Amino acid sequence: MTRQFAPVVLFAYARPDHLRQTLTALAKAEGARKTTLWVFSDGARNAEAEANVARVRALLKEQNWRSAFQSVTVVEAKHNKGLAKSIIGGVTQVIAEEGRVIVLEDDLLVAPEFLTFMNTALDFHAQNAAVGSVTGYCPLPQPPKGYEHDVYAVPRSCSHSWATWRERWETVDWSGKGAPRLWREKALRKRFMATGSDKLDRLRRQLERRIDSWSIMFNLWHVINDRVAIYPVRNLVRNIGFDGSGTHTRAHDRMHTALSGSGTALTLNLPPEDPRVLAAFHKAYSGSLPGRLRRTVRNWRMPAVFSSLDPLDKD
Repeated sequence: MTRQFAPVVLFAYARPDHLRQTLTALAKAEGARKTTLWVFSDGARNAEAEANVARVRALLKEQNWRSAFQSVTVVEAKHNKGLAKSIIGGVTQVIAEEGRVIVLEDDLLVAPEFLTFMNTALDFHAQNAAVGSVTGYCPLPQPPKGYEHDVYAVPRSCSHSWATWRERWETVDWSGKGAPRLWREKALRKRFMATGSDKLDRLRRQLERRIDSWSIMFNLWHVINDRVAIYPVRNLVRNIGFDGSGTHTRAHDRMHTALSGSGTALTLNLPPEDPRVLAAFHKAYSGSLPGRLRRTVRNWRMPAVFSSLDPLDKD
């Protein structure tokens, strides 16, 4: 039986140079010619961005991309939707038709084996309700000593490449009405924070509408519904957006982004959660001590933020 590759959904805004690198790397990945590519190009948020948005759209019209993939569909937004609405809307549109998607943004370079790993993981975990998503990114330079698996199971979804299935995606609540459970249930809050002290602060800022994030709500869905994300032990995705060019990424927000050298195929399974892995993720995502302390102080406002949500989730 011929294997069906999941479509790749790529979100672009106003970084034509980054986008060209992203498309070039993706086109070189194993399986690219069997992959349908959807590109959602957001509209300019101000006059300053108009020229670069136009350059992005001109780049997407270049014919070489048509020969690199099975097909290419470009959706151009007439107005600026912002990151969250663009991603939620684009993924919802494609996943409704295709049943599963692999998602990238315009500052990610993938390794040659990226598509193979992501499609294999989507097939392997399709019927495993404990898995909410998979990613090709790994924030850890190396696994803990003696770790025997090729993947990690972690209660934290990833925005540096990810994939999921329609049955999972359609159950995500983007309103945040379940968030108050984190304050009422200490064990749930502990699990939410187990992979980084940044998460509660990001959730607060999203609920206060200070940021435009879809990913923290997807994180919340994973934890509330007791789902995990599958990460490879070898990093297959490099983020080139930590140069200050991104709308939502600051130049100093640096993570492990070195691509791992090509090696043997990664063996898939659903490993038990390893406390050493969770601790390593927590360290990687929590940042410096001053940053952690500032978040702790800011999070004192959480009860007030939760009480303002209407209606409160009573589950």
